Amino acid sequence: MNEQQEGLSNAIIDFQVKHHVNDTDLAFVSHLSVEKVHAMKTGDGEFTNEEINQLYDYMSANA
Repeated sequence: MNEQQEGLSNAIIDFQVKHHVNDTDLAFVSHLSVEKVHAMKTGDGEFTNEEINQLYDYMSANA
């Protein structure tokens, strides 16, 4: 996992802990699939920059 992926992973985990949500909840409210959220969190799988931005936009708007 590179630094950018690690930053994304940490941001997701921090958001989930702060707001008491799991991957399923975060996927539902951010309009992404659970698989995409999980892939972003673990740094595995395929996801686009657009999907990353979509998740970051949701998390920043609901921080």
